Amino acid sequence: MSKTKAIQIGGNHYKVMKIQPIEYILANDLNFVEASVVKYVSRWRNKGGLDDLRKAEHLLRFLIEHEELNNHANSKEKEIQNEVRGYYLGLEREEGL
Repeated sequence: MSKTKAIQIGGNHYKVMKIQPIEYILANDLNFVEASVVKYVSRWRNKGGLDDLRKAEHLLRFLIEHEELNNHANSKEKEIQNEVRGYYLGLEREEGL
C-alpha cells in the first residue's frame, strides 16, 4: 500500500474498502462529476448515509442534463452539417463534377 493511500484524514471510510474510490477514479480517467458520484456511492454506508446517496443523485442529474444538452447540440450540429453537405453535393451535380 502506498504511503498516501495508507493515510486518511477524517475517518476510515475509504481505508476499509478493497478498492478505494480514488484508485478506480484515476484508473478510469473519470471527470469531476463522475468521480464525485463514485465517491459518494462508495462511502454512503460508512460515512454520510442517505445524504451521500442524495448527493450522488443530485450530481447524476447534473450529468444527465449536461449530456442531454450536449447531445441535442451535437445532433443539431450534425443536422446542419448534413444540410450543408447536401447543398454542396447538389451544386457539384449541377456543375457535372
